[in-house]
Amino acid sequence: MSGKDCCFRRTKLDNGLRVVTETMPHVRSLAVGFWFNAGSRYEPEDFAGISHFLEHMNFKGTPRRTPAAIARQIEDRGGHLNAFTSKEFTCYHASIVDQQLSRAVDVLSDITQNSVFDPKEIDRERGVIIEELKNLEDTPDELIFEYFVGQLYSPHSMGRSVLGRRETLDRIDRAKLVEYRSRHYSGSQTVIAAAGNVDHSRLVRMVERRFQGEATPVKTHTPPLDQDIGELRLDFHTNTQQAHICWGCRAYAYNDNRKYSLLVLHTLLGAGMSSQLFQRIRERHGLAYSVFSFLETYRDTGLFGVYAGAEPKHAEKALKMIRSEVDKMVDKSISASKLQRAKDQLKGNLILGLESAANRMNRLAKMELYDTEWLSLDDIVDRIDALTVEDIRTVAQELFRERPNFTTILWPSRKGTIDLYSEGKT
Repeated sequence: MSGKDCCFRRTKLDNGLRVVTETMPHVRSLAVGFWFNAGSRYEPEDFAGISHFLEHMNFKGTPRRTPAAIARQIEDRGGHLNAFTSKEFTCYHASIVDQQLSRAVDVLSDITQNSVFDPKEIDRERGVIIEELKNLEDTPDELIFEYFVGQLYSPHSMGRSVLGRRETLDRIDRAKLVEYRSRHYSGSQTVIAAAGNVDHSRLVRMVERRFQGEATPVKTHTPPLDQDIGELRLDFHTNTQQAHICWGCRAYAYNDNRKYSLLVLHTLLGAGMSSQLFQRIRERHGLAYSVFSFLETYRDTGLFGVYAGAEPKHAEKALKMIRSEVDKMVDKSISASKLQRAKDQLKGNLILGLESAANRMNRLAKMELYDTEWLSLDDIVDRIDALTVEDIRTVAQELFRERPNFTTILWPSRKGTIDLYSEGKT
């Protein structure tokens, strides 16, 4: 590659595995991630939560390493080792000094290919994940997002919790974990991404030695998303002192260019202390400590929403103000100066965020996994600069007037709590 893309490289191995890198020669660190097409949307309903369960179990020992040794081999040299599971991916990642690349690749390869899944460890970790479920249920300002996403997508698998449910966790055993790993951790389902002071060719050689086998293409299928979507408002009750509010709608997929207009709209509406929602609901009226907008993009869909936590007697007023600020984005054109400020804020956030090797590694992997065109930071900045006032208003019209909008409110308990993770939901 040449020009502004000269630091990006991509290699596809014979078995379908892809290696992508971005070189940052001015740093002495790097981040490497092993990404797999294993997320909650691809799980059988009877085994919901298996992607996350497998992520946990891959840290519980291999023939070469105990659980403690897995952590020590990275952390003892000043690095960080972790993993996460999302709706569409599982990622195992390490941040290290550049001299430790071989060690990091060896550890990540070992745990994702060779974990032994001791039945005693499976039972122990099942209990840990159930405690993780309880922790979420005890954290209403996180639980509200589970309810909200479930409302947007249910009964599709996109609406399920990544953590699964108690009933489905009880069905997961060693044989199921081995089968699921074999299906979703194959070469064609894998992307290895690295950013920082990394030598692409050297990384490819390391990966080739550790990932053998023939290409085994596996398609991950889920039913199409239903466009005739459910209730517009749902109210739940749990142990909380505040009312927790989420309002929003389905939005754009990762590869949809309208996401750049939505990013600017998000910046104007609810990103930071200068945003319209923060200034009105918190600063002017004192109705909430926390108020912000949020968005996510996926392979074929996305979501946009607003969150606020308010005293129960003020919740309906706060919701009304949220709707009022949203309506302004449709009914009134923003000024050119306000648009420019939002663009500058967004570009600054992007540039600061991409000072991090870990953030660059994440961006590389998602571009590859979503089969999108390669975009440099300069390319993205150019797309943001090209947006007009009418572009922002058009997106606001599409999302806030032409698509179903949803409200989810989590209130203080009156008639007991609702268990999102039980098959016998009340």
